[in-house]
Amino acid sequence: MRFLPVLILVAIFVLVDWYLFRSLSKSNTRRWIKWIFPISSALFLLVYFLYFWMFSLGNLYAPYLMNLLVGITFLIFIGKLFSVTILLTEQANNISVRFSNLFKKPERRKIPTRRKFVRNTALGVAAIPLLTGFFGLVIGKYLYKINRIPLKSKRLPKVFDGFKIVQISDFHAGSFDWFEQVKDGMQMINDLKPDLILFTGDLVNNRTDEALRFQELWSNLKAKYGKFAVLGNHDYGDYVPWKNDEERQANLNRMFQFYEETGFKLLINEHQVIEIGEDKISIAGVENWGTGRFPQYGKIDQALSGIDTETFTVLLSHDPDHWKEVVRYLPQTIDLTLSGHTHGAQFGVPIPGGTWSPASWRYDFWKGMYAQDDNRRLYVNTGFGFLGYPGRINMPPEITLFELEA
Repeated sequence: MRFLPVLILVAIFVLVDWYLFRSLSKSNTRRWIKWIFPISSALFLLVYFLYFWMFSLGNLYAPYLMNLLVGITFLIFIGKLFSVTILLTEQANNISVRFSNLFKKPERRKIPTRRKFVRNTALGVAAIPLLTGFFGLVIGKYLYKINRIPLKSKRLPKVFDGFKIVQISDFHAGSFDWFEQVKDGMQMINDLKPDLILFTGDLVNNRTDEALRFQELWSNLKAKYGKFAVLGNHDYGDYVPWKNDEERQANLNRMFQFYEETGFKLLINEHQVIEIGEDKISIAGVENWGTGRFPQYGKIDQALSGIDTETFTVLLSHDPDHWKEVVRYLPQTIDLTLSGHTHGAQFGVPIPGGTWSPASWRYDFWKGMYAQDDNRRLYVNTGFGFLGYPGRINMPPEITLFELEA
């Protein structure tokens, strides 16, 4: 059963390529074009197996060439799906016409000309995701965007007026292939001169060692009142076939050590108080709490224990489903919950009034600010890094700056 997903993947590739190869073989299109599809699939599968072979040998991050190959072959496959959709639609239309002609005298139609047009259109449409995706693959994933969010609350002490909080999320250290670009993004955080830096989880893809080459960058982040973090679902090593529990725990211990050495306070179902004079706010953090296949380690009651109910409170919780299912219904007011996890699917389509993303199919709350009421808000950061598809298309990596207004 462990090989079933791989067999399904191979079957899908074979069926798609067979259909396209067969369709293009019947057209007057240059004969060599039909060979692009099976060759691209063979390349994709080769890269797929090579990637996991490297991972099994302990390769801790995907080099630039590997990311490029994975990205391009993925985009070619998406393009092929577009082409298949067009060709199948045309074929269904032809079947419908032939069926209706059984009951009436058929009209003379220039079917071959139309079919040639449809096939050429299918090839042209396939190029669209390839071109846009290539931009996201090479450039878009490092076009860091600062989102400035004014946050007004009557529960804030006046002394915190103008207080600046920076949120980052989903670093995914094992995916990066361009160190200098990451360094520039981290410098953008320091340039904001934040009072607090809050990281909402997924430092790595699978193993803590992925983050070690960025340790100096994390150490160099500066915030007047401290740096805080929580764990995301990828930080526990749950997706790695460890030899035993001791090896998994050693990986997690290295994660704790990383945060300690870089000056971050890792909040494990606990909170910290930020004081200015006699006034204060609370920063609480829970371990990952998700739904479906994602683990529920978080203990919100433990994290909030001891916080005065009148205190303005910010909660760090990696998965926005935690806010959806639990946090917004708590009797104790959580003024602002900060999450990540969704990445905005690393893909967005501009629509009137905003952006559409496939992330909306899975998550009710997947990007930006949501409010239960004036004192119960959720903000979902779309992530600093990337995972899976090694790029971003109209869903730039995000640095969020909250400017508090009392």
